[in-house]
Amino acid sequence: MRWIYACFVIVLCALIFCEYVADFVVLQKCKWPEIRRKKYVDDPLRAMVIADPHLLGPHRGHWLDKLYREWHMTRSFQAASRLLQPDVVFVLGDLFDEGDMVSDKQFQEYVWRYLQMFNLPAGIPLISVVGNHDVGFHYKMHPFFMTRFENYLNYSKVHLYTIKQIHFVVINSMAMEADGCMFCTEAESALKNISSTLHCMQQPHVAECARTRRHPYSQPIIMQHFPTYRISDKVCREHDAPHIEAFRERYHVLSKDATDMLGELLKPRLAFAGHSHYFCHNINRLGIDEYTVASFSWRNNVNPSFMLATITPDDYAVFRCKMLPQQFVYNSYVSAGVACLVLIAFQLRKYLSSRGQAMEEMSQQKKQP
Repeated sequence: MRWIYACFVIVLCALIFCEYVADFVVLQKCKWPEIRRKKYVDDPLRAMVIADPHLLGPHRGHWLDKLYREWHMTRSFQAASRLLQPDVVFVLGDLFDEGDMVSDKQFQEYVWRYLQMFNLPAGIPLISVVGNHDVGFHYKMHPFFMTRFENYLNYSKVHLYTIKQIHFVVINSMAMEADGCMFCTEAESALKNISSTLHCMQQPHVAECARTRRHPYSQPIIMQHFPTYRISDKVCREHDAPHIEAFRERYHVLSKDATDMLGELLKPRLAFAGHSHYFCHNINRLGIDEYTVASFSWRNNVNPSFMLATITPDDYAVFRCKMLPQQFVYNSYVSAGVACLVLIAFQLRKYLSSRGQAMEEMSQQKKQP
C-alpha cells in the first residue's frame, strides 16, 4: 500500500505549496523601485496600490467560488504586506461587488470580511477609495450609500490625504460628472478648496494664506477608481488586456472635461486608478504618468498584479508586482493528479503482471502429471 501513501504525500505537498507557500515564492521577485534623485532618498514613502478586489456578496456568484478566491486574495495580501512592509496601502475602489445592493447588516458583514482580508499591522494606514460597485454609478448614487461607506471606511467624496509630505487627492470618480447634482457640486467645491490649500502650501507668504495650516508643498498624486480620459488601452505604453475595446466617457473613464478640471485645479504629477481590471501605463491627457491597476481578484483577471510606488516630494518610481497566476495553481493540482494516476497505473500494471505470472505458474503445475 505504499503507492497510496505516496499519492497522499504528492497531493498534500501540492496543497501546502499552492495554498500556503506559492504566494511568498512568487512575491519574492517584487522589490521596491529605487528613486533617482537623492534629496529625500533616506526616507521615501513606500505605497502599495491595489484595485478592484470585488468581494462577492449574497446575490452573485457561487459560495465555493467566493470562498476559494477570497482565500487566495487574503494569502496574497498577507504575503505581500509581510514581505514588502509598505508605509501605506491604497485600495482603488470596487472593494465590494454588491455594495449598492445589500442591507445595512449585510454591509457590516461585508466590511468585516474586507478588513479581515486586508488586515495590516498597527501604524500602516489602509486607504479605501470608493468605486461604482460600492455606492453605484452616478445615476444610482444616494446619500444613504455614500454616508454608509464613509461611516465605515472614511473616504466617499474628495479628500486631501498627506503622509510623509506626500499629498494624495482621493477622488470619488462617480461625482465627476459636473452636471449640477448634489454630489458633483460638493466634489467640485472640495477640489477647489484643495486647490487653494495646495496654492497656500506653494505660496505661504500670500496674505490670504496666513491662517492656513501648511505642509511643505509637493505636486499631488491622484488616487481614484476611474482612469482619466483615454480612448482605449491602445494608447498604453504597457498593458495586459487580452482585448482592446473603445472606452466610453463617464462609464469606463472620466470625461475629457472632468480630466481637464482635475489638471487645472490640482496640477498633479502622477495618477493611479482601477476599474478596467487590467494593467495599463500611459501618459494621460494631462501629460503625466497614469497607472491603471489590475484587479486583485482571479475572478476578474487570472494574472492579477498590484503596484509598488516609492515616492518623495520631488520624485517617484513605480513597479508592477505580478501575483500568483490562477493557471499556475490549476497546473500544479493537475500535475499532482497526473502523478497519482501514473503511480496508480504503474502499480496496477505491476499487480496485473504478477497476477498473470501467478496464473501461468498455476496452469503449468496443472499440466504436469
